Amino acid sequence: MTKIAIVKHNGSQTPYAFYTDIDLKKDDLVVCDTQNGYETGRVLRITDSNQGVKPTRWIVSKVDTKSHLERVEKEKQISYLKQQIDMRRNEFTDEYINELISLKDKAMYSLLKELDELTNKNNTKNEIELKESFYFRNQNGFEYYATKKGDKYSIVHVDTLDTYEVNVETVKKFISKGEWRIIKYYKVGIF
Repeated sequence: MTKIAIVKHNGSQTPYAFYTDIDLKKDDLVVCDTQNGYETGRVLRITDSNQGVKPTRWIVSKVDTKSHLERVEKEKQISYLKQQIDMRRNEFTDEYINELISLKDKAMYSLLKELDELTNKNNTKNEIELKESFYFRNQNGFEYYATKKGDKYSIVHVDTLDTYEVNVETVKKFISKGEWRIIKYYKVGIF
């Protein structure tokens, strides 16, 4: 059924009447066929009667802004996540990041070990005595427990139970630099 839409074009103060057979509502963005060509405008109201207004032109289409708004919202979320990631990354020292990389990359582990040996050759070896098992908190406040298995420690996040292995020397280094703080020792099997 043909109705009449009262539309105000962008940049204009004067409302104009247009025929429409499109399902529209107030504030919808539309493309109108005007005497100056196609123009966009916003629907002010829809009416069934002429009310003294006799339109001569038609609304061409409704502008679907939903996908654009979704795209804009997605870009905002991506930007927010990248900002949060950068903030979290900045909380870690380069040395700590290198140590984390060395857990997965053997070449990085070898490079860091050699660098450590060269830079600490005049220092006495850091002889931290570690028990077989202990709880510790990292520099971000997350709590873990560690259990020695040969020349490595099995490290388990207390909340998520994520597990990874770290060699004994790296554990000693994290503790000596204050990046890990021992909370308490425990016997294996007793928590």
